[in-house]
Amino acid sequence: MKKIKIDFCGFWDGFNKTENLLSDILKERYEIEISEHPDFLIVSTSGRPFSYMDQDCVRVLYTGEPLTPDFNVFDYAIGFDNIVFPDSKGENRYYRYPLCFYHFNQVKQLFRGLTEQEARAALVEKRYFCNFIYGHRSAKGEREAILDELQKYKRVESAGSFMNNMPDRKVVPFTNEKVEFQRKCKFTIACESIRYPGFVTEKLVDPFSAHSVPIYYGNPTVEAEFNPEAMINLNGFSTIEEGVERVMQVDQDDELYLKMLIAPKLISEDYLDRLYEGLKEFLFHIFDQEKEEAYRRLRFYVQKHHEDCLREYSQLYNSPEYHAFQYRRRLTRRIQRIFK
Repeated sequence: MKKIKIDFCGFWDGFNKTENLLSDILKERYEIEISEHPDFLIVSTSGRPFSYMDQDCVRVLYTGEPLTPDFNVFDYAIGFDNIVFPDSKGENRYYRYPLCFYHFNQVKQLFRGLTEQEARAALVEKRYFCNFIYGHRSAKGEREAILDELQKYKRVESAGSFMNNMPDRKVVPFTNEKVEFQRKCKFTIACESIRYPGFVTEKLVDPFSAHSVPIYYGNPTVEAEFNPEAMINLNGFSTIEEGVERVMQVDQDDELYLKMLIAPKLISEDYLDRLYEGLKEFLFHIFDQEKEEAYRRLRFYVQKHHEDCLREYSQLYNSPEYHAFQYRRRLTRRIQRIFK
């Protein structure tokens, strides 16, 4: 079994370098060594800006955010965009694998349709009309507009920290408790933070797992992957008001509602399996190569200057002098507000 030296950089809090989507796939074929001096660095977007520039090795971007990769600094990338970026041999340096499919084994079980008996049992559990669980506003106020329009019809349980209307201001945390609360709701406002082609997150997966019909807004191409019969896709209506009329229709017709719960969630039964197998092939292609063979980015002339500038910025951003400067600036602004 080939041994590969890898490391992870910029991932979210609690990320386990040896047990995650990517390392689990790699362990099927390689012996993994987590190294401070890796041959391959897998990068995400939650860390210090450009900290990955400290490692001069093959870089693979995995983004859980709608960030289009810079192929001047990354050799390969995995993300949301629907793009093709071939190398000199015509092989793609990019693979689309959305964050909503990150927990492959768990979400695979969620996407089948319920039986009629299961759907009727789920309907009996419903105590609330709809929920809205968010920690911040959306880019252009779509979340707020959908909430306001729906509340003209019925109360919506706004159980996040943003626009909370719960008794005693109780906040449902973004854990399993969120899905359990959604399980009690017929509908869930599932609105992405931005409207971006291909960008679909747990906002849609969570209500599916809770057997709560999503009122979805965000990815305008969502129906390329997800079954439109299983959700109310507000992207397909001319106005929010028209979409809410559809919600009202489904809410007032139990048989129509049950039909949506019974519908499979993906466009085809094997879609997720095919996507996952494609991700494995993409990763194996990268790591089957030796380090020097695996480079795809150019590392000289203008491209080298580009990397050098980002590396210098990263070092400056993390320096004590920069943090002291930022502290003084924040303190000055605070004093100015006090004495304004």
